Amino acid sequence: MEIVISAGKVTSSTGEIETSQAVKARSIANFLPRPELLRDATIVHDQDENTTSIRFDTAAGPIRVLLPVAQGFEFHIIHDSDTGPRILGSIRGASLPVRVIAFRISEFLRTRGLK
Repeated sequence: MEIVISAGKVTSSTGEIETSQAVKARSIANFLPRPELLRDATIVHDQDENTTSIRFDTAAGPIRVLLPVAQGFEFHIIHDSDTGPRILGSIRGASLPVRVIAFRISEFLRTRGLK
């Protein structure tokens, strides 16, 4: 599922979202190795903040994997809690193949008991 945040409004229409970040997020989500991750993944395009992320609902609350805004940066894993967003960690390798990135996201969530 994909949602778009624009001007503070949340919609589910994504026909016009074809940025490089959106394409990469879809590719990563398609290669998530575990069925529960693939089923629960939501791609969020926040046009207000110019970001794209993959969101997972966990027992600890929503977790977002924020895609890097440019080549050479890291993927940030953010926990959206009641006290505000908190960075749990980061994954290096924005230039790695999407299968490797999907596996690293899966392992990060699994080893921390989040998913």
